[in-house]
Amino acid sequence: MYYTEYVTINNSSKIHCTTRKLEEVRDFANVYLDGMTRRSGETYAEHSAEVATVLSEATQDESLLSVAMLHDVLVHPDGKELLQESPLSPAECALVEKAHMLRRLHIDSNTKDLDTVIDAFLEDELLLPLRMAHRLNDVRHLERFSSTLQRNIAHETLHMYTAIAGRLGMNAWRHEMEDICFTHLNPQAAKKLQIYFLQYAEMDNASLTQTRSFLEEKLSNAQISFSMGQRIKGAYSTYRKMILKKRQFEDLTDRLAIRILVEDQMDCYRVLAVVHAHMHPIPGKLKDYIGSPKENGYQSIHTVVYPLPGVTEQPIEIQIRTTQMHEECEFGSIAHDKYKGYMYSLHSRPARVNLFRNFQILREESRTADQFSDALRQYFREDHLAIFDAKNNLYHMKKPVSALDFICHAWPQRVSVLKDIMINGRSRPMDTALHDGDIVDPQFGRTKAVQREWMNACQQKKSKQVVRALCV
Repeated sequence: MYYTEYVTINNSSKIHCTTRKLEEVRDFANVYLDGMTRRSGETYAEHSAEVATVLSEATQDESLLSVAMLHDVLVHPDGKELLQESPLSPAECALVEKAHMLRRLHIDSNTKDLDTVIDAFLEDELLLPLRMAHRLNDVRHLERFSSTLQRNIAHETLHMYTAIAGRLGMNAWRHEMEDICFTHLNPQAAKKLQIYFLQYAEMDNASLTQTRSFLEEKLSNAQISFSMGQRIKGAYSTYRKMILKKRQFEDLTDRLAIRILVEDQMDCYRVLAVVHAHMHPIPGKLKDYIGSPKENGYQSIHTVVYPLPGVTEQPIEIQIRTTQMHEECEFGSIAHDKYKGYMYSLHSRPARVNLFRNFQILREESRTADQFSDALRQYFREDHLAIFDAKNNLYHMKKPVSALDFICHAWPQRVSVLKDIMINGRSRPMDTALHDGDIVDPQFGRTKAVQREWMNACQQKKSKQVVRALCV
């Protein structure tokens, strides 16, 4: 009979779930893996327990946690026999074998290794959370490795694993890996940023505290049930935004954030109404990712407001979402054990998006691991849209993008005979603004239809050049 309680694994970590099987797996690992040491110094039994503990931050799936605790059993000289004798099911044993094949592959420098990993993820989606938990555990304990290996792990993590984690909605793990690896790889830049953070710490904390107190009173008066948290933007996110946007530290409008969690979706919009009624929203900074979720399933409302008078001049971002949305924002759909179809079929309108297929397409378009890394980074940028054609080919374009912009980009030679544009199955005007995940299916005729007035439907300079040239 199974029971539920906290179970200590190797006397150092706790996992909350039905536990009899986990106890059996833990005891099996302690017997056969405790005498074997990794090159980083800890025993394989200790390492396996650590990986399982990291994974338990995102899921309490007993099967996946059991695999994590025995994922290294095949390094034992009698590994194959031990795996068959273990408490794992045949499907779990198969997952251990697949995970073992991914050991020591270098996806940031070796294109063959990169192809192997992507193919493995496509074949079995459960490998992704296992691999991410394993990598995060190594990053948390970089000091165990040699200096050369530390740098290699940090570089690969920052250039590959964090981008993949971000695209799959594993934001909590992504941000932690980014900050640790950034500090390790670029200590001088990290130290300069830390000085800024310290200089602004007192003012930032006062601003967040007083704003929270103000909003708590207003939301309570509106009889909305909520919980509230706060965050200061991480070091690496701050650094990237300063570099990409060419802005000063003090000019970042999302550096400070307050997160408001509610129980249902309609309360999100009630909270937004209260915030805008009692504070001063900054024009153009409202983003509704609930009505139009990001491609990775991220749902939240973001608005940036001017600070309370007399506190600070630093704007504050207000993030509003349900508790379930927040769990998925932190750990992706793994938080709810939605593995099949995760990675990810987006359930809300307007699209059904499979992120692993997108990775495969990006890989096919990249000749080297470096090109794939660059594509991932662009793919992750919020100022780019992911758009599909009717054959499920994936395109990335910088915002804003109209339907005609997309067609000029994808079919520049056929624009002159454009007859109609179908967006998500419906006929739409050519000046329709596109969003993440839209499926665009142009209908072409045989006679020339292009007109100079079409340039009014273009948002991008290159599209206007295409139309102008066709009108000559």
